[in-house]
Amino acid sequence: MPRIVAVTSGKGGVGKSNFVLNVGIALAMMDCSVQILDADLGLANLDVLLGERPLRSLDDVVMGNARIEDIIIKTEYGVNLIPGSSGTQEMTNLSQPEIDKLVQSVAGVSGKADFLLVDTGAGISKSVISFLLAVPEVMVAVSPEPTSLTDAYALIKVLNKNGFSGRLTMFASSVKDSSEGRAIYKKIASAAQRFLNFQVEYSGCVVRDDKLGLAVSEQSPVIARYPSSEIARSYRVIATTLLGQEAEIFNEEKFWNRLVKMMLVAAKPKQQRVVPLQNRPRGGVDGMLQAILDEQRRTRILLERIVFNLEKQQEKKQPETEKIEEQARIARRSFI
Repeated sequence: MPRIVAVTSGKGGVGKSNFVLNVGIALAMMDCSVQILDADLGLANLDVLLGERPLRSLDDVVMGNARIEDIIIKTEYGVNLIPGSSGTQEMTNLSQPEIDKLVQSVAGVSGKADFLLVDTGAGISKSVISFLLAVPEVMVAVSPEPTSLTDAYALIKVLNKNGFSGRLTMFASSVKDSSEGRAIYKKIASAAQRFLNFQVEYSGCVVRDDKLGLAVSEQSPVIARYPSSEIARSYRVIATTLLGQEAEIFNEEKFWNRLVKMMLVAAKPKQQRVVPLQNRPRGGVDGMLQAILDEQRRTRILLERIVFNLEKQQEKKQPETEKIEEQARIARRSFI
C-alpha cells in the first residue's frame, strides 16, 4: 500500500503542481517508487510541465477503451504519471459496477508504489473537500499573498469542521527565504490553533527562484534541469522531511471511491437558473456589479452638478468681465 499525500491550496497559482512534480522526482532520486496522479480536474497540467502529450487518460479507462497500465506515463525522471480525467460528460452515466472497476484498476496499479502524490484542484468546492476528507495526508500550499493566506485558512477551517482526521501540513511557496516561510506558517498555525483548536504541521518552504520560470518554459522539471538551484534544494529538503515521517493509516477503499466521485461531479454540467435582475441578491458577483453601476450613476450625477455650478458661476462673472475689458479698451485708446 503506498503512502498517499494530496497536495492542495486555497487559491490557484501558488506552485502546487510544480511542487508535486519536483518533490516526486526528489523522492525518486532517493530510491522511492513514486506515482503521481493529476486530479486537478479541468486544469490538469502536469503533463505540460513534463513536455508530454498523453493520448489517453482515466476517461479512457472508465469507458473501457484502455487499461490503467496503458495510460501511465513512465517519465525519464523516475516517476510515473497517471493523467487525470478531463471530466467528460460520459462519466456521469457510470453504473456502480463501472465505478468499482475503476477504483480497483487505479488502486491496483498504485499498490506497489512507495508514494502516491495527488495534485488536486484548488479551493473549497464540495467535490474537492469530500475527496480530501478521505485522504490520510493533506499538504496545503500557501504563498505570501494575503489572499493565499486567507484562502488557506478557509480551506483548513472547512476540513476541520467536516471532521478531517488525517495529518495536515503546509508548505510556504514563493518565499524569499526560510524566515519568511516560517513566519507564514506561524500565522496559519496560530490562527488554526486559537480559533479551531486544530494542529497544522510544517513541511518547509519553497523559495522564489527565476530558475523555476526557465524550467517551466523549457517543459523540464527544475530539480532536473537546474539541480544546484536554491529552489531545487528546497524540494529536496521537503522530500527528506516526508521520508522522515511515519505514514498515516487510512481507509483505502474510501479514498478511491471519493476520488471517482470527485471526477463524476466535475463531469456534470452546471445548470444555471436565470433570476430577474430586480430579484437578485446584493451579495456575490451580482451584488458587486450592481454596486459598481450604482457608484457610476452617483458619480455621473455629481459631475453634472459640478458642471452646472461652474456654468452658473461663469454666467455671473461674464457681465463683469465684459465691463473690465471695455474699460481696458478705452484706456488704451486714451493712451494712444
